[in-house]
Amino acid sequence: MSDRLAALSARLRLSEEETLAIFKLDALSAIGGQYGHRPEVEILDSMTADAAERAGAGALAAWLRSTGDSPTPLELLERGEFTAFEDALERWLRDSGVLED
Repeated sequence: MSDRLAALSARLRLSEEETLAIFKLDALSAIGGQYGHRPEVEILDSMTADAAERAGAGALAAWLRSTGDSPTPLELLERGEFTAFEDALERWLRDSGVLED
């Protein structure tokens, strides 16, 4: 995978299969960095990098797979509901006391 996609995948502790499915990419496109048609990669990379810095990478990865909310954050990504994922991430950061209103 390209650097940005690989960093996002590692930060969220996504498997290669999960990453490819979420962004609807084939392996060659991911390796070659051919995902310019998926602006979500850049947006989510920036958002999750900030969240990991604030809350900790382990906490972010644990939250992604948490079952407290339905749908889970991972399910939102798998459904392509990126705006809902962004909202859920912001809500989690606020509820965790990491972000102030």
